Amino acid sequence: MSDLASQVAAQFEHLSRISYETVRRWLKQAKIVYRRAKGWIISPDVRYELKKHQRDRLLRIARQASDGVAVWLDESWFVRWPYWYRTWAEQGKSLTVLQRWSEKVDTTALFAALDDESQQSLLYWAQGQPNSDEMIVFLEKLTTHYTAQGKRFIALFWDKASWHTSKKTRDWIRAYNQKAKQAGLPRLLVSYHPTRSPWLMPLESVFCWVKHQVLGGRVFQTIPELQQAVALAFQQRVAQAKKRHDKAVATFLAAAAQKSTSVM
Repeated sequence: MSDLASQVAAQFEHLSRISYETVRRWLKQAKIVYRRAKGWIISPDVRYELKKHQRDRLLRIARQASDGVAVWLDESWFVRWPYWYRTWAEQGKSLTVLQRWSEKVDTTALFAALDDESQQSLLYWAQGQPNSDEMIVFLEKLTTHYTAQGKRFIALFWDKASWHTSKKTRDWIRAYNQKAKQAGLPRLLVSYHPTRSPWLMPLESVFCWVKHQVLGGRVFQTIPELQQAVALAFQQRVAQAKKRHDKAVATFLAAAAQKSTSVM
């Protein structure tokens, strides 16, 4: 503020100095504040708008169909050590997070499928790193889950992770859909998000919330103990998220064009 006052005073010959308090009042009157810029991510995908439009179209169809379901699928890694977190604390009392001294700590990968309507999550813990084999195991669990509910199709939204786009996964989806057509099972309609667009995936914020608000400040002795805490956190968020979700969906459908289109 003092540097700014000096620069302003230098513009006028009859002024020797201007107090920083005067400059502060000028800025306040002009509704100008000093703040730090935020990072902003954009997708480098040249077909971003087209892919997002296709995604929104399929999402609208799935939300309107009583025999269909929209599912968001993503994965995340978890460690036994605590994460950075924010919470209430006494004034003058600092909060500390125990940092691991080695990167070689116990980790586990979580496959999660979020039901767009019910906000319920189907979870699967991978035995090691996510890969195409683990992905296929989870897709089998997912299709079995919605077959029991009598769904006709599953609109699956995910990113372009290697185990999503691998030939092995794509071949399994193709073979499953051929089988589903003959046996009357729910079809898998896959929609890939544009390149580097994590804001289109609701599970990204869920993973972040679980890590920093639920697991923050906690050290787990075993991986099963960590997995149990994560599963409980997913269950607890359903009731809170459902009300907000229903409001957002109502707004989404009201703004979208009402078209009668077959998903098949």
